[in-house]
Amino acid sequence: MSVIAHARTGGDTGGIARLPMLAPSLAALLYPFALKGFNASVARIAEGASILSWLSAAACLALAFATPLIAILAAMSLSEYGQPTAAQLRAKRAALLAVAAPTLFTFLGVVLTMLHNPVPDTWLWVACWVIALALVLRPAKDMSRELASRPVVPAPLRVAHGVSAVAIVIIFLALHITNHLMFPAGEGMYNMVAKVFRHVYRSEILQPLVVALFLFQVGTGLFFAWRLTAAPSDRFRTFQIASGVYLAFYVLGHMNSVFIFARTYLGIDTGWGFATGAPAGLIKDPWNIRLVPHYWLGAFFVLAHLAAGTRSVMMAHGVSKTFADRFMISGAVVAGIIATVIMLGMCGMRVQFV
Repeated sequence: MSVIAHARTGGDTGGIARLPMLAPSLAALLYPFALKGFNASVARIAEGASILSWLSAAACLALAFATPLIAILAAMSLSEYGQPTAAQLRAKRAALLAVAAPTLFTFLGVVLTMLHNPVPDTWLWVACWVIALALVLRPAKDMSRELASRPVVPAPLRVAHGVSAVAIVIIFLALHITNHLMFPAGEGMYNMVAKVFRHVYRSEILQPLVVALFLFQVGTGLFFAWRLTAAPSDRFRTFQIASGVYLAFYVLGHMNSVFIFARTYLGIDTGWGFATGAPAGLIKDPWNIRLVPHYWLGAFFVLAHLAAGTRSVMMAHGVSKTFADRFMISGAVVAGIIATVIMLGMCGMRVQFV
């Protein structure tokens, strides 16, 4: 899919020619309305509506998940420019931000809830993306000289980012993902596994360390994304950057939800009920439905980002690009399967063991 109408030299031919670059921001702007359409269709299904309501629900949910897909494809196309204009560079960064639309919308909703929702989150969301659209449409000059002078990402910082990621996987992520894979087994099994694992990553020593490591990942990851978007990159590297951007905002939003909203504001534990949106559930509640793309993409991107990072390490150590690319694609497929199993369990699917 190509969403760009420019020559690969990055020539800027005016607002009409830049319209295709607006697709990610437009998709992000409309994202809440896709969720509202899904919830309205589910409400009609509960009342015994026709097959059209089922089709409408499926279409609306597909449109919601299409937002980050459209944004990633746009960022990939924009990353092919050797000499992008400032407008194209803004469009690429807006596309990467649009990838994170599902988690940003959830983050916004939680914050406004804690503030007793003085402004409807959809209104504020639309206003922010209208501003993003206006910024992309601003006239721009050629950026080739500026890009040529930008320093590369420091190698020691890249190594530290990778080492801290490995530490997170060992201390927290492997256990956390395994625990989430227990959702289809039911609340009892989930809580039993969680009780064992939380003795590890919620200990007085390791929990602050895990938080610090995540914040380091967020800070360095966003720094990398800002630097790397200023230069051309292939589609695999662009996916790595896009998944990292999503995870940066997901981590910040998830920490806010767990440590501030749940444990401090509500005074509750972040267990089964918190994760599954009890008692209403994730599907039927008009607010909780935003958690479905938010959580699925979080699980998918964290594993796919690890696969993408491993691809870069492989290539840096002489592994063929073909093998490294296939490894990353396989890792993304596995990530999608794991994320789907987790999400089906969170939405009510149960597996009975006889």
